[in-house]
Amino acid sequence: MKFPTLALLAAAALTAGSCTKRPVQPRFTVVSADSLVSGNGFSCGFEYRFASIANAEDSPALAAIERANIGRFFELENFEGTPREAASAAIRQVTSDMTPPENAAESSARPAWKGEISAESEGSVVDTLLCYVITRSSYTGGAHGIYGTECYNYSLAGGYEITTADLFTEAQLERLNRLIREDICKQYGVRSDEELETKGFFPEYIGVTENFLVTPEGITFYYNPYDIGCYALGSVEVSVSREQLAGL
Repeated sequence: MKFPTLALLAAAALTAGSCTKRPVQPRFTVVSADSLVSGNGFSCGFEYRFASIANAEDSPALAAIERANIGRFFELENFEGTPREAASAAIRQVTSDMTPPENAAESSARPAWKGEISAESEGSVVDTLLCYVITRSSYTGGAHGIYGTECYNYSLAGGYEITTADLFTEAQLERLNRLIREDICKQYGVRSDEELETKGFFPEYIGVTENFLVTPEGITFYYNPYDIGCYALGSVEVSVSREQLAGL
C-alpha cells in the first residue's frame, strides 16, 4: 500500500510544481521543402511550409507537440525524425501511391497528367495553449482538387491535445450545437433543415467538431468540404466569441 501512496504524493508534487512554473514558450521557424517528381506518365509538384518549433528540445511538452505536428503535417504514422526527413518520406510515400506497378497493363495507356500537393502550417500561443493550423490543397487526378484546414490545440505545460470534452460539459455541448446551427442558418439566410439542404448542407451532421481553433477572441470551428455539406458548398467556419461562450 505504500507504493501507491508515494506515487500519488509524487504526482501531487509534480502538479504543484507545474502550476507555479511558467511553461517554455515555443519559438517557431518555417522549414520549406519543394520538389518535382515525374515518372510513368505523371508529374507532381510538392510544396511544404512546416511551422517547426525551433526550441522543441527545451521541454518534454514542446518535444511531444513537435512530434505530433510532424506526423500530422506530413501524414506519416509513427514517424521519428526531423521535418526535412519527414518531407522526404512523405514525397516517397505519395509517389509510391501514385506510381502503377511496372507490369501493369494499363500503365502505358494511362493519359499523362500533372498534379500538385501543397501544405503549410502556422503556430501561435493563446493563454496556456499552443494552437496549430494546417492548410492543404492538392490535385492528384479526378474531377477536382481537394483542400482543407486542420486545427490542433495543445497544452503548453503537458504537451497533450485539448478536445471539446476538456472544455465543455455535455450540457454545454448541446447548447453549443444549437448555437452553431443558428449561426450557420444566419450566415446562409435560412430558417429550417429543408432550406439548409437546398444550400447543399447535410443538416444531420451539423454540430460541434473537433476541428476547432482557440483564439484570443473565442473559438472557431472549421468544416471542410464534405464535412457538413457538398463539395460545391465549400468550407464553412463558425466563430463563437468569449461572450457567447460565457453564456453557455
